[in-house]
Amino acid sequence: MASTETFRGAQNAFTFLYAYLNTVGQEIGMERAIALDTTMCEHMGTHQGRAIKAQAGLDQVDVALASSLAARSIDEALGISSEVIEESAQRVVLKVGRCPIYEAAQALGMDGATIEAICRASALRYMDTMVKQWNPNLGYRLKQFRPSADGHCIEEVMLG
Repeated sequence: MASTETFRGAQNAFTFLYAYLNTVGQEIGMERAIALDTTMCEHMGTHQGRAIKAQAGLDQVDVALASSLAARSIDEALGISSEVIEESAQRVVLKVGRCPIYEAAQALGMDGATIEAICRASALRYMDTMVKQWNPNLGYRLKQFRPSADGHCIEEVMLG
């Protein structure tokens, strides 16, 4: 279950990150700043994915286990709650609740389209890179972006 304290801490951290990203974007251009953020998220996804796999002593990870590990990772680290809304051997679809990343970006005045672009380039790249460390045939993607802070995203872990 998502922790309010964890959520608020993550929201504060992302507020600082996005303030920094905005400042860097003003200096070098937002496209370049986001590209650097993407590179960092891919690096961190690789590191975190390998660490989780080694700590758990896993050989190969299927879709169900990857979904569980990914959901637990975001629940514990960011205070986000998620629930499985569809499950098969090929994919698990998650409904992702309140998001400190979205709320931090929104508090800094970013519009929904910008928040979605940054999310796709950073948090989702992190998650995709992380699950690929567990099984290179896995992927993580956004199916539907939340329409507001009170909405939800639909994300999936899938084979292929």
